[in-house]
Amino acid sequence: MLLLLLCLLSACTPEPTQIEPAFYHWQTQMEVDNIEQHYLQEINARRLYVKFFDVAWQDGNNEAVPQATLERRGEWTDYDIVPTVFITNETMVKLAAAKREDLAERILQKIASRWPGLEPREIQLDCDWTEGSRDAYFQLLKLVRERLPATTKLSVTLRLHQYRYPEKTGVPPADRAMLMFYNMGDLTDWQEPNSILNLEKARPYLKTTTPYPLPLDLALPIFNWGVLFREGKMIKLLPGLTAKSLAAIGAKSLIREDGERFEITKSTYLEGYYLYRGDQLRLETIRPQQLIDAARLLRSVATSKDAYLSFYHLDSALLSQFSVEDLQRCLAVLKNEME
Repeated sequence: MLLLLLCLLSACTPEPTQIEPAFYHWQTQMEVDNIEQHYLQEINARRLYVKFFDVAWQDGNNEAVPQATLERRGEWTDYDIVPTVFITNETMVKLAAAKREDLAERILQKIASRWPGLEPREIQLDCDWTEGSRDAYFQLLKLVRERLPATTKLSVTLRLHQYRYPEKTGVPPADRAMLMFYNMGDLTDWQEPNSILNLEKARPYLKTTTPYPLPLDLALPIFNWGVLFREGKMIKLLPGLTAKSLAAIGAKSLIREDGERFEITKSTYLEGYYLYRGDQLRLETIRPQQLIDAARLLRSVATSKDAYLSFYHLDSALLSQFSVEDLQRCLAVLKNEME
């Protein structure tokens, strides 16, 4: 009877999910400083999703072209490098069917040329596909996948609406998907509290009883920005903007409307941008507790026992807003090791 009871108890206790930490590297210069190295070592992050280049559409030549190509310094032999390529949705809309095979070839050739000798276990393509680009993008994925060695997996990025409604948006022909758990609010709405991480808006997308058809990894944001409005319309994002940056322009140049919203009262420069009197700014940042709450909300999402939690993205200025313990707590929450 005791043996039976122990078996029943063990059957009712869920196995802890094996969550491994990772980071996205999204800058063109790949050279990690001491602060970034410290965080990588302390949370034992061995995997880096490194953006090798963008693929954008060039109207002048009527073709897809690489942009923002990675410049690497160092060998990086201690890390599991996942080459990541961002493809604009416009590219997939405008690319002729006859040129998709050529693009697949060129993407893989470009990856190989940027890191000779690298034999990645995974390659990731990042495209926020739409109904109008889905067929073209999915065909491109198939073509890339066919050309990869058996030892290399193909993964894709996934947005919340694509996760929630796979029957409408389609399931990409890949081996894994990375759920990008950010940019979920309405960026263009002045009243939006935080478009980067709005958990109230995210919750309905997670209310599904059907597991996503692909194994999922997860990505959380550690970035911040300012959203600039002029005459009631959103006109620009100011990446990396912080409260300290705003304080530097002085109290005579802006007033706080409420919360993280400000109005420019005197035309001035802010980190190279010219702001006009009457412009409005919404400061969007992620606080440690928000990140931990997001991790807690994601515990029901993982569809495989072994998954990665990747923080977007590796940058010492962004990391300074979080302690090593904050990131470790996110991992622990996802592993069901703490409430």
